[in-house]
Amino acid sequence: MNRSMCRKFIPTTLAFLLFTGISTARSAGAPKRVTMDSLLQEMADRDSLAKLPNPAYTLKQASSHDVAKRDPGDQGTWHSNQDYGQFLRTEVNSGRREWVIMDDSGPGAITRFWLPLLPEHDKQVIRFYFDGAKEPAIAVKFNELLSGRAFVPPPFAFVAWNDTDVSHQNTTPPKEMRGVAGDLYLPIPFSRHCKITLDEVPFYYIINYRSYTPGTPVQTFTMADFAASKPTMERVGHLLTAPAENTNKGISFQATLAPGEEKGLELESGQRAVRNLQVMIDPRDAPQAMRSTIIEASFDGEQSVWSPLGEFFGTGPRLHNVHDWSRTAHEDGKLTARWVMPYQHSGHVAVRNVGSKPITITLSASTSSWRWDERSCYFHANWRCTLDMKTRPFSDWNYIDIQGEGVYVGDTLSVFTPVGEWYGEGDERVYQDGETFPSHIGTGTEDYYGYAWGMASYFSSPFLSTPLRDVQDRGDWRGYTTTSRQRLLDTIPLRTRLKMDMEIWNWADTKVDYAVATFWYARPGAKHNRLPQPQEAAAAVHAIPLLPGAITIAGAIECETMRVVGTSPDTQVSAQSAGLKEGGWSGGKQLFVVAKKAGDFIELEIPVPDSQPRKVILYGTRSYDYGILRFKIDGQPAGPDYDAYAATPAASGPIPLGVFTPKDGKLIFRTEIVGANAMARGGGTLFGLDCVVLEKP
Repeated sequence: MNRSMCRKFIPTTLAFLLFTGISTARSAGAPKRVTMDSLLQEMADRDSLAKLPNPAYTLKQASSHDVAKRDPGDQGTWHSNQDYGQFLRTEVNSGRREWVIMDDSGPGAITRFWLPLLPEHDKQVIRFYFDGAKEPAIAVKFNELLSGRAFVPPPFAFVAWNDTDVSHQNTTPPKEMRGVAGDLYLPIPFSRHCKITLDEVPFYYIINYRSYTPGTPVQTFTMADFAASKPTMERVGHLLTAPAENTNKGISFQATLAPGEEKGLELESGQRAVRNLQVMIDPRDAPQAMRSTIIEASFDGEQSVWSPLGEFFGTGPRLHNVHDWSRTAHEDGKLTARWVMPYQHSGHVAVRNVGSKPITITLSASTSSWRWDERSCYFHANWRCTLDMKTRPFSDWNYIDIQGEGVYVGDTLSVFTPVGEWYGEGDERVYQDGETFPSHIGTGTEDYYGYAWGMASYFSSPFLSTPLRDVQDRGDWRGYTTTSRQRLLDTIPLRTRLKMDMEIWNWADTKVDYAVATFWYARPGAKHNRLPQPQEAAAAVHAIPLLPGAITIAGAIECETMRVVGTSPDTQVSAQSAGLKEGGWSGGKQLFVVAKKAGDFIELEIPVPDSQPRKVILYGTRSYDYGILRFKIDGQPAGPDYDAYAATPAASGPIPLGVFTPKDGKLIFRTEIVGANAMARGGGTLFGLDCVVLEKP
């Protein structure tokens, strides 16, 4: 946890400038006054990321990480994992006992707050005390504040759960609140001091906040200022969540690249900046093309970008939809990046095929004018990949080590794991400007990327994103998971150096693949430790590993991945991967349904790519406590009633349901309990659905 540090003011102007680490040219004139309104405007200003911060600040972090982590050289404690229940102290305020989780002397501004949402903490109140005041300026239920249910609306407060666009949460808050995360991105400035307390023992939390250089004028947050800033919030919120433009009016080419071939674009010369970079691939070349096609860029003769398409555009090795502030990816193969990339004289962007097969690709880039000055920075995107990395013993894996002056603005991590156990317990460790002990230690990889053990299967927001995972199951992490964090206000400035590590802390003793793209800006001359890795990029993208006992059924549409569109009251639905004694489940799982009585049902949406008739074949399960089932598709009877009882749990084999014509790209499949075999245990009200196969009649 970060604890406040005493600062000594240096009276002379020159000493102050030396203290801040910036030149007189960069700090000419009085520092701009920092307000909630100015921070909101900065949040939506893409150009601001490409410049050294003004006014200057350091990014700090307070978290509930295990305080036993005191020495990176002590392996016995450095990988300890009790990342909850931590706090600075307790105190009594207005007769209340309160637990202090942040205490820092300003000027500063809170820029990010993360919390796992649990109903048992619904009454916990968070309080913000500013500038030594005895009464809090904010007192609100913690869960409500961070989930967008209090006074802060989405996208500035939202639930990181299955959603393609957090703007939906303005009108329809997610029903899921157990173990998923609440994320607050409302900027909360303070002039001299900030103390945050809870009225119950803390659980997990992470706070990022700016600590401005002494003397920076900051207007402390008030609810009156919040009300006055609502028009700005509405405008910025719209900009952050508006659909991205897919047009690119710059220069472009289309080419088929042979293995090893590269083709590029020479950008317009002069002081300019790339504003839009777009790649089009044939989606049939995915997933391999997402890993073995490289985006490269150099500015003023210095290479600063080398990354596979997948991590650069935020979608990872699979080609799935994702949309955050800086990138958009579509399953049709259109990939767009909106990072601002300035240069003084010349720029070059290119694509390279390091794979073994030809690829057809289109590359487009548009630029506009840029005034290069002493705060302007080059854009960097670098990639690191480690294949077959052992998870034992626990270790720290370096994202990047940067030397120079600049700003760290985000990263995209793709992890492949062959087993179902969760991999993401590892904490980030951020070392700033030569620190020997990290000033940022988190509470888990999933928390760094803004969700929690609720484990979203997909998610898009301006700040955080997760394209569709290979396996949509909270308890099963086989295959690829890609997560991104965009730092809009929680950027990490570096004056001399930044080292970013992620702890490899996995519940399974296995081997995993880690690949990360890091995004940062720096003044000319910056150096880093990430050389191109064409051999790793050329490695074959993995298929989804099967669970033990799993089988492959050609054309299977897994029932556990279908959208549930209706159930009877109190009917419970989950994925199940164990318990089968005879046969196997497609992919190693089934949809397990716990009904209560005859008449209880579940309705699933079967996706169909066109409107042609299909022969529907169901694969299910028979077991000792399963009932007699009746099937319907789009309200029409589908096959005879099916007795799912068996003395030993066994795969059912194919169950023909008939021929049906889809409507609007789907079939609605209903399964209802209508009775029970006399030998069924427990009333025979359970059932299991494995997969559906659609064939042409």
